[in-house]
Amino acid sequence: MNDSAKLPSPPVEPGTLGFERDSLQPAEPVSSLGASEEDRELIAAEPAGAGRRIVATSCLLLLCFAAISGAATATPPAIRSKPYRVLLVVEHWSDPYGLVVNSETDKFQPVAALLKAWSVPFDILRLDQQHLDASYLFRRSGGIRYGAVIWLADPPSYGEQDLISLEAATRAGTSLIIVDSRFLDPTLDKLLGLKFKDFYTSTDTFRVTREHYITHDIAAGKNAPSAQSHDYSDRLWVQPTIAEVLIAQGQHPALTLNQLGLGISALWLGSPNLSVLCESSFWRNLFFRSLVWSLGYVVVPNVDYAHRIIFELDDWGTADKGFLSYWRYLEPSEETIRQNLIVPLQQHHGIASAEVNTGYVDRQSKRVVSPWIQRFTDLYGLHQDYASTRKGLKDAADAGVLDIESHGWTHMEPNLESPPGPWWTADLAGEGSMVGWYAEFEDQRRGEEVPAVTQIYHMKRSLEELQEDFGQQALELKPGNNSWSKSQFNNTAGLAARVGFGLFHGDKATYYLDHELVIDMADVIPDFNSGYDLLGDLNPERWPDHPDGPVILGFHDRDIALDHNFMERLFAVLPTNYETFGTNQYIGIIHTEVKSSADGDGLQLTFTQDSHYCAYFANHSSSWRLWLSDPLREQLAGSHLEVSIDGKPTRIKTADLDHEDLTIDLPPGLGIHAWKVEAARNSKEP
Repeated sequence: MNDSAKLPSPPVEPGTLGFERDSLQPAEPVSSLGASEEDRELIAAEPAGAGRRIVATSCLLLLCFAAISGAATATPPAIRSKPYRVLLVVEHWSDPYGLVVNSETDKFQPVAALLKAWSVPFDILRLDQQHLDASYLFRRSGGIRYGAVIWLADPPSYGEQDLISLEAATRAGTSLIIVDSRFLDPTLDKLLGLKFKDFYTSTDTFRVTREHYITHDIAAGKNAPSAQSHDYSDRLWVQPTIAEVLIAQGQHPALTLNQLGLGISALWLGSPNLSVLCESSFWRNLFFRSLVWSLGYVVVPNVDYAHRIIFELDDWGTADKGFLSYWRYLEPSEETIRQNLIVPLQQHHGIASAEVNTGYVDRQSKRVVSPWIQRFTDLYGLHQDYASTRKGLKDAADAGVLDIESHGWTHMEPNLESPPGPWWTADLAGEGSMVGWYAEFEDQRRGEEVPAVTQIYHMKRSLEELQEDFGQQALELKPGNNSWSKSQFNNTAGLAARVGFGLFHGDKATYYLDHELVIDMADVIPDFNSGYDLLGDLNPERWPDHPDGPVILGFHDRDIALDHNFMERLFAVLPTNYETFGTNQYIGIIHTEVKSSADGDGLQLTFTQDSHYCAYFANHSSSWRLWLSDPLREQLAGSHLEVSIDGKPTRIKTADLDHEDLTIDLPPGLGIHAWKVEAARNSKEP
């Protein structure tokens, strides 16, 4: 191998991976980019024909404890960690303001959605507006800002981008993962130990060429790649210079690894596109385990999303059910809600969300009034009692089986005056029945968007009145009629984030929301609609796999009004291993901020759960899974550890480290929870 390609190994700085070393076992050193002679991985002899295996002599990350001279010491070594944060480098972002990530226009959306679903902290650097340099990759102190860089850009040239700063960051401890890119730059070539050669098409089966943590599940027969017999997509052909091939498709590498140093790697994934990272268990698994290897560990929600479903019941409080011929029914009363919603949910240990409108559009007064004062006999002879409905909804919320969320303010076009209106006096057998009038966040009747200022006003009115009527802080906005504005300035999801919603669901689109980022969760959260007369078409056995997010199933208050057995019938249709999941619980999980920090002689993970998005956890516990790379897990298994949660000791058994992940159970309570591990000072190493 070419020693001229070596990069000097810098001194360890605060915030980067570093530890003391003991003596090495006899083995043959490997020339690796960015590694000094003493810090390189070693190749041990293997049986003839088995190839050569890289043996990690030290832990890759965060919680690792150094090998110590002698059999015991009274002072355990300090733990230094990589930052638990990722930089996502993208070629282009359709939103000039860098707020909304859209699945239709932003190639990198699947990766952003997965990182958010996994609760991995990340920043986005866009090469169409930003110039990559050391200021993005290093702190003022000189330490690295990111434990890993995920590189998704694939331009024909990187122009004046400072990729030498990326090389310097890898020397200091930042790992690199490049996905679906030709990496057309000498610096990237050198870091990956690869050269881009050409495009190719192949239907050959993928095969593991070397056992490794990243390929472990596939080698064990889990998450095997699907048949390639009809996949003729363009693929990238790369030629290794010094990188190892972990998975190949025929003669073509599909996953490569260049171990740059202890805990520092450069990985290349040759997925056919980025969408398969969500759609294919094979590529998703490789990407996730590559991330664990690069960071040393990853913390994810301990939720079996593959068998979780969110129920959403729309249209509570709307006016139209009392006068539209095609949408007429009796608003469910307190008794109907108790018998046909609360009781079935309790019997099945379930929870649902009521999508509520608090603005009743009254044709007589030509005003928006409270629905909960409406008691009248409608055009079809039904005695409507909305006050009873409100009481039933409050009882369900108090019973813990219902989250109160926003369906908008009125469920109606804000401009009811202009042509082809006024709607107030329009014939309900003609113009007044046109469905476009009943969309609040897009002007379907006139083929226009609703201005941002009007949308914000309606959202704020909804939030204020839900708090007034139910004492609840709504965290989800679900616009009625699956209709909303999508342009840059009027984007309903972006505006919802601005006023404090944490989730946006538009029947066919679900977005994560906070004040700085709005992410389309397409291909992570599948959504479907049903009804009392549509259950036969639900077919959950045909739903796509969804390991990283729950299914959202929408239906209406009319379904329990027209079929009192609807909830029981719905539960009967669902697979028996599915459980319902609360909207506010889900929002709390995806808004929990996970960080790591060195603390004296130990290291801690912190989980910040604020009083707004994470209010659910004020009275509920949360559970997390700490996935460990093999070297880290083996180091921990050989150490005497003291573990605490919020300063209270907890136990970790040696048997717990026989698995690839640990469970972290946090107690109820808002604010910052800390999970800390350190070497026991009064114990000897085995």
